[in-house]
Parts: sequence; C-alpha cells; structure tokens
Amino acid sequence: MSDETEHLTSAKESIARLVKICALKGIRYVVISPGSRNAALTLSFAEDRRFDCLNIADERVAAFFAMGMAQKLKQPVILCCTSGTAALNYAPAIAEAYHQKIPLLILTADRPIEWIDQRAGQTMKQKDLYANYIKKSFELFEEPKQPEHLWFNDRIVNEAINITTSGAHGPVHINVPMREPLYDLVPASTFADPKIIKKPKLKLELSTEAILDIRKEWSDYKGVLVIVGQRDHNAGFDKVIDQLAQLPQVIVLTETTSNVKSQHVLPSIDRVIDSINLDEYEKFTPELVISCGAAIVSKKIRFMLRQMDVKAHWHVDADDGYIDTYQALTRLISMDAEDLFSNLLNEQSQNQSTPTSFKRVWLAREEHTKARHIVYLDDCVWSDLQVMQDVLAHVPSGVLQLSSSTPVRYAQLFPHREDLLYKCNRGVSGIDGCTSTAAGYAYVHDDWVTLVTGDLSFFYDSNGLWHHHLDAKLRIIMINNEGGNIFRYVKGPDKTNHLEKHFEATHKTSAEHIAKAYGISYFRADDRTTLKHGMERLFDESLDQSAVLEVLTPRTSNIDILKEYFSYLKKELS
Repeated sequence: MSDETEHLTSAKESIARLVKICALKGIRYVVISPGSRNAALTLSFAEDRRFDCLNIADERVAAFFAMGMAQKLKQPVILCCTSGTAALNYAPAIAEAYHQKIPLLILTADRPIEWIDQRAGQTMKQKDLYANYIKKSFELFEEPKQPEHLWFNDRIVNEAINITTSGAHGPVHINVPMREPLYDLVPASTFADPKIIKKPKLKLELSTEAILDIRKEWSDYKGVLVIVGQRDHNAGFDKVIDQLAQLPQVIVLTETTSNVKSQHVLPSIDRVIDSINLDEYEKFTPELVISCGAAIVSKKIRFMLRQMDVKAHWHVDADDGYIDTYQALTRLISMDAEDLFSNLLNEQSQNQSTPTSFKRVWLAREEHTKARHIVYLDDCVWSDLQVMQDVLAHVPSGVLQLSSSTPVRYAQLFPHREDLLYKCNRGVSGIDGCTSTAAGYAYVHDDWVTLVTGDLSFFYDSNGLWHHHLDAKLRIIMINNEGGNIFRYVKGPDKTNHLEKHFEATHKTSAEHIAKAYGISYFRADDRTTLKHGMERLFDESLDQSAVLEVLTPRTSNIDILKEYFSYLKKELS
C-alpha cells in the first residue's frame, strides 16, 4: 500500500473521519468486541493498516486487556463494541482505569435515538453510561447533514483523544449512534481530511511565594513520614526519594507497587506497622505526613494514622483532587512530587545529621521486624506465605502482575526486587480482570510478564484466556487454597456460620482442564520440591506459549500461619 488513502473505509463520513483522526493522532491499538451495530467502526479500523486490531469476544475481558496494554504504553487504546449490554460489560475495567489513571478511548455503537425506550432489540440508554467513572462523555451526531455537524463530530473526537492524556490520564467515552446500512465501504480518499487539534502538555509549578511558605513550614518539623503509593518506576524520583530518606527527621514508607529503588526506605509497611501497639503510638506519631502516588495497599497504615495525632498532612500530586486518606489533610500541593522533594532537599541544612528520636524509633523497629521475618521464614511450613516467599525470590526479571486481595498483600511482606516492575489492579481493587490485564500488558511488552493470582480471581477471569492474543512471555502462577482465604483473616466472617459458603466460596475446582481447553501449558505443585521444579518448567525459554502453574496450598491452615507470623514479629520487643 503506497498511500494511506487507498484503503477502504466506512461510507458514513463521520465514522471515516473519526477513524482518520485516531490514526493521525498516533493511536495504534484497537480492541474490538464482535457485533453488528459497530460494523462501520470495525471495518474502518480493520481496513486501515495503521491500526493493530484485536478481536476479543468477551467484552469484560476485552476492556481489561485494553487497559493492560494502555497500562504499559501510557497512550490511549481504543475499545469498540456493539450496542446494548455489551457496553455495560466494559464498566469494571473502565472504573479501574479511571482510578489507576490509564488512558482508554471507548467507542460504543448505539441504535438511532428515536428507538431508545421503544422496545427495539439490543437497545438501552447509552449516553453518559459511565458517568461516575469517566473523565468525560460525548455523543456524536448520528447522521451529519450539514458542515457544522461534521465540524462538531470532528471536534468531539479530537477533544476526547486529547483528554485521555491531558492532566491525569484516564478513560473517555464516545457514544456513536448509527442507522443502517452499516457495512458499506468506500475508498478513504472519498472524504477530505479532518482537522487535527493539538494540545501541548503543561508542567505545573508553584509560585515563589508558595514554595517559600512550604519550605518555612517544612523546617519546623522534627518527625516527617513520607508515604509513596502506587507509581511507575522513575530513576529521577528514586534519586530524590533516596536523598530524602536519609534526612535526620524523615522516614519513607514504600510498597512493592511504589516501584522505588532505594536502600534507605522502609519497603514493607505492614511488617512494621503490625508490630506497633496502641500504647506505643505516641513515639511513632509523625508531626507531618506527606503522601504521593496512587493508593496504598496497606489497610494497617491507614488505620494507624487516623488514630494518631498528626499535625499536618500534605498530599502531593499534579492531578489529584482532595485526597484526605488519613483525615489530617492540611495542604494539597499540585505539582510533581519529585519537584517538591527537590525543593525541600535544597532547603535542608547540610549540618543536620543526627537522627531525631522519631527516626531512630522507626529504624529500630524496622531492623527488629526484618530480622524476625527472616528467622520465621527459615522455618515456615508449606503455606501461602512460604509459596509467596519462593515465588517472589525466583520469578525472572520483568513485570510482576499481582492479583488484588491476597497475593498483593502477601507481596508487601517481602523485599522489593529492583529487577521487577510491580503492577496490580488496586484502583478499585476488584479481583475481576487480573488475568486479562496481565495478558494485555504482555501483548505489548518484550520481556517476561508473570501474574501471581489467587484461585477465585483466576477462575472468575478464566475467559481472559479465551482469545488469540496470549503472548508467549505471559506466565501465570495460580495459588489454589480452595476459596477466598482472605475472609479467614478479615475480622467478622470467621465469627458467622456462613464463612465457607458465603464468604470464602469454597470449591474443588482445578485449572488443569481450563488450561487445556484454551491450549496453554499446565503445571502443578503441592510442596516446595514440586514448586521449584514447576517454576523451572514454567519459565523454560524453550516453552513457546503461555503457561499456568497451579500451586495447591492448605485451605484452613494458611491464615493460622499468617497470624502466627505477625505475632512472631512482635515478640521480644522492649
């Protein structure tokens, strides 16, 4: 094809122009859910070689797959579906993408407006369908009859694409009503080129007066707790946060999903927090809390800080709203955290080197619980905890996707590996879509992508394996403890008569036949020896397809071991 205009496109001019705008703005990937009402969109994207079009029948899977791709690319990925409930099935992933700040462009085909609420087939109210978890929603003119209508549609498409990556990234929805015929095509050169509207990215900076005010307040505090939530790895941020963590009054708490590489931060929040008793709160209480990044996994730190008498809390984010997680918010600082911390480092006196009592007590507790952790794990018996220890120690370099709930919580107890990028769907924190997200990420990634998931999450999203786009570098480790073990740890369900049936949702299901049904390799482990052998086979370079390793652990004793672990961390405290 010598000229991009030689391909075919929809005979509907507004659809042809929409697709061309997407191409000219550099969007490459389109995840299509099969249907008839979206035929004009499907054919236009598929006929244009500038797009890589993927077809995934299950809309929920399609949406999480697209989200996984955009999570890696940091650029919008298009979702395209037919009318009716197909669009509703996109909703869980759109909500997750909104809270994770992942760019998606959602195109929902719709029936002509006059047939809404008239008992026409596959018809429902689709305008503003995702209103509570979308950056913005639009609806195109159905059949443009005048130049102003085409101008309106073109402007909307430009605006929608720009918004996905303007400020806080996120999903944007365009509802596209269409009437038949839907399958007619014409040469792309039939229609004139649409106008492209560009929007440059801006960098937020504070005024000199605001910086001086922040520096003045900063100098008054002798105990500062910095909490870094989920974020992508950034070498510049690593350098700044490492210097900040070495200041005499500062403690920096991170999690694996913070993706911070530093030897001076405290990387296992729950390991330390759980050892702090209520009568010790005063000496561990910071005067100032600074939070940055997205949500944290630890529920313990949220509870603890809400009970403490914290004088001030600064939340630092160029795009966030009023995030008052610890009920102590005093400043919302709308700038990049790296820039703020650089400013504070410049203010810090180089003569201040003796750690404050606040810092000393935190560091002492970190060393104690770290030592106790090592001793306990040396003698740990076969359990989820031991499995996570072995898995996290031996997965190959690359991307580690953790399913929400149990796997991501266990991961926080272990050292952060600098050769891994940790990812998890902790925007809304549902268990749905974890496999599909990992598969989407792997599709556009050149290295290993390992998903560590629980049994309920795996079975819930088993259709995440039902398509033709599984990359050979995707590996899945599924820990099967026959139910939602987290409900044995959470206070409440264990005191009812319905724990196993209605909370744990116990089962005897295996992944073996699911793997075979979808044509992927399957391995199994039920002790440390078979786990070691299973991981060797799972990550064998000669294996040229995706694979799952099912690890069987005891259903009832896992939580007893975890509770014993946390109890052990508290022993011999002075």
